[in-house]
Amino acid sequence: MAGLATLAASMGFPPVDACGPTHGTGPIIALELVRTPAALAELFGPPFCSGTFEAAQLRASWWDALAFIPAYAAFLALGAMALRNDAPRLSRIAVAVLLVAALLDQVEGLILFQLVPHWQSPPGLFDALFFTVRPKFALLGLGSMLLAALAWRGPWLGKVAALPLAAGGLVSLWFLFANPHDPMMMQGHRYAWMALLAFAAIGSIKPSWVSRA
Repeated sequence: MAGLATLAASMGFPPVDACGPTHGTGPIIALELVRTPAALAELFGPPFCSGTFEAAQLRASWWDALAFIPAYAAFLALGAMALRNDAPRLSRIAVAVLLVAALLDQVEGLILFQLVPHWQSPPGLFDALFFTVRPKFALLGLGSMLLAALAWRGPWLGKVAALPLAAGGLVSLWFLFANPHDPMMMQGHRYAWMALLAFAAIGSIKPSWVSRA
């Protein structure tokens, strides 16, 4: 259920149309990655568009905080618990990593709620944004790899699921450090989570295929 809730929440984001250059990524991620007042102003674009963009970003931030983050935090943490098999310590580490990532995501939202309404004269929160967004994405990538390690320790189907989980985590981490605006950073997370969702769906029908516990 948590996986389906995550899927529904990811599809339910209010639309946000770009007003300025996003450098390859979507407008929501582009906002998370801004580093300077000039980059923020560039993202909001010309005056005829900036008001609509501001309202859309605020709606998306509320949806993120109230729907998407709680859903994915539950999905990933419960997945790590379900895959503990004979590695309870690794499972606890994975849960902690994933929940810290979700907590950073909520802190990021609080920062964006301060930046977006005051984008023309923003408060000096860009360093704080950097040190929540980058660690958040890094921990989510690491979390996917820990989930892959847990899945690998289970029955044969876990080893199959571990491959896209690990690959998605590695891809997301690579592009986080190489070029976070590249769409492949988010695609890495997406592929890993879809693999976990498919794995969980099969496990709900055939538990013995996904866990020895």
